[in-house]
Amino acid sequence: MGRTVIKFGGALITEKESRKVFRPDTISAIAPILSDMVNSGMDLIIVHGAGSFGHIDAKSGDLSRGRVSGREEEQRRAKETVRKSMNELNDSVVSILESHGMRCRCHPPREWANGTGPKFEGDIGRFEENGYVHVTFGDVVDVAGSREFGILSGDHLMERLSTELPEVEKVVFLLDGIDGLYDMDPTMKGSRMIPVWTSSTSYETSINELTDVTGGMALKVEVASRISENVPLVGFVNGLDPDNLHNLLIGERFIGTLFERAKSDE
Repeated sequence: MGRTVIKFGGALITEKESRKVFRPDTISAIAPILSDMVNSGMDLIIVHGAGSFGHIDAKSGDLSRGRVSGREEEQRRAKETVRKSMNELNDSVVSILESHGMRCRCHPPREWANGTGPKFEGDIGRFEENGYVHVTFGDVVDVAGSREFGILSGDHLMERLSTELPEVEKVVFLLDGIDGLYDMDPTMKGSRMIPVWTSSTSYETSINELTDVTGGMALKVEVASRISENVPLVGFVNGLDPDNLHNLLIGERFIGTLFERAKSDE
C-alpha cells in the first residue's frame, strides 16, 4: 500500500489564538480511519504543527531569528517553554493514536535534526523502521554558528520526509475547517476553492497567520508544490471531514485541492 505522510495542521489540533488549548476531538475523529489503513498495510508518518503550544511563545521570544544579542535569558526561557509545550502536545496526540491501536514512535527534531529550512541536517532513515506509526513535529532545534538555534517547520519536515523516503505514495495536509486552497479568503463572497493547483495558479492567503512563525499557508503551498514533483498524490483537505479523508486514502474521489506536478518538456 506504500507510505503516506500526513500533516496535522496546528490550527486543526489546537485553538491557535488561545495559548495551549488542545482539540482532542479532531484527532479522535480521524484516528479510527488511520488505524484501519495502518492495519490494511499502509506505512504512516504523521507530522503535526505547534499551533498555540508553540507559535505564541516562539513569537514573543523571537525564536525564529535565532540568538538576539541582549535577549539571551528571555530567549532561553522561551526556548525551554516551547520545547516543554511541544512535548505536552505531542504526548496528547500520540495518546489518542495509541488508544486506537496504533504503535507510535516519536522523533522530536531537537534530538536528531540541526538547522532550519528544507536543507536541515539529520538522518531521516529513522522513519523507515517497520511496525510503527512515526510521529514528529515542528520544533526549536540547534543551528550552527552565531545563530545558535531556530525553528524547524513541520512543513519542511514534510518536504524532506515525503521526497527522500522510499515508496511515498500520498501526502496529505489536513486543514482546519476549509476544504482546500481558496483563491481568496474562503469567508468572502465569491471565494472559490481551487480543485487543482498548478504553478500558474493564483491565490490569496486565507488563514489568519498573525501568530504563525513558520510561514503559514504560503509555505504549505510552496512545499506541497515541490513535493508533487516526486509524489503521485499531494492534497489539501478538510481535517474536520473524516469521511472525505478516508475517500482520499482509499483512492476514491475526494473534495480538496490536488497539487499537480509540472509537465516536463519533452
